[in-house]
Amino acid sequence: MINTKRPPKDTLLPGAIFTLIYVVWAMLVSSNSRFIQSFDKTIIGIVCNNNPANIAFARTFTVLGNTSTIVVETVILFIILIVFKQYAYAWFTAGTMAAANGYNWILKHAVERARPTVHHLVYADGFSFPSGHSVGSAALFGVLIILTLLLIKSKGWKTILVIIWCLFPLTIGYTRMFLHVHYPSDVVGGWLGGITFVLLGYSILYHYYIEPEMMNHHQS
Repeated sequence: MINTKRPPKDTLLPGAIFTLIYVVWAMLVSSNSRFIQSFDKTIIGIVCNNNPANIAFARTFTVLGNTSTIVVETVILFIILIVFKQYAYAWFTAGTMAAANGYNWILKHAVERARPTVHHLVYADGFSFPSGHSVGSAALFGVLIILTLLLIKSKGWKTILVIIWCLFPLTIGYTRMFLHVHYPSDVVGGWLGGITFVLLGYSILYHYYIEPEMMNHHQS
């Protein structure tokens, strides 16, 4: 079911461009390039402060990006889509999330970047690049953006929801830098990874489900 007359077009080309940017970014980080060092230093200087209210907010909000939280949110979304018989969208959601988080795990262990050595304001273990919180939230809310564009008819609601969905990964990424558990380049890498898999996942959905559905609709 496609509620919109004009679903987003095939995203294979932007997906390929993001893949390229993602690969270059990962290479710059793993080689500890001067650019990444100065990028991290600059952003940390802008983002970080010791404001108690900011620290309290960041500690609370960052939980929304925890792996366990993202998994629960994904499962709930998957079940809702199955209940409403949106099987193609349910599998698009599950496949995109599994691919993004699975690849992130592989990349973390390939790059083996240590976390920032400054005092962490929340507990964090494992390697630093890319940020799992940023990947998970960018992928999940990216999927929600696609579903909103496909299923919501009202332009006003579409716009409001897309803005809200964009704010979540941006804010979650910000909290990871603010709490000193990730470098800014980890967060950017996470966002790039999440967006890449959403674009590639949607391209598959478009070719195997949306395009045939639209052709059937035109013929009938």
